[in-house]
Amino acid sequence: MMLMVPGRIGTSSPELGVPTTFADISEFEAVCEVEEKDAGYNPELSYGSHIFQDLVEADILYTAVFVNEKTKVFRPEKLAEYKNITEEFIGRDTNEGIVSIYDLKGSECTLYYDLEDNRLVLYLI
Repeated sequence: MMLMVPGRIGTSSPELGVPTTFADISEFEAVCEVEEKDAGYNPELSYGSHIFQDLVEADILYTAVFVNEKTKVFRPEKLAEYKNITEEFIGRDTNEGIVSIYDLKGSECTLYYDLEDNRLVLYLI
């Protein structure tokens, strides 16, 4: 499972991103903060924070996507080609358009991360 969130994860300030605790995200294999310019959310990789230390100890990949010249291709809308199973987990009325959960079962999904060169590729077939 991969979690993609706008702005910062684990912040105590909702205007900066997604307030949460490590317990809420501890089952993910990767956590990706995503820049969302329209909403004013900017990832801030908090390498010194407690949540980052927990992610490292749990062997969870922690990274960010910025919309700039270093980002070659970023197309999260491609996920919408897969079955949206959000209603199986949370109510539709309260979270429609805010949270999306996609089922990639039956597809080939591989996450490549080169730590040395800081390159990330999510490959979907």
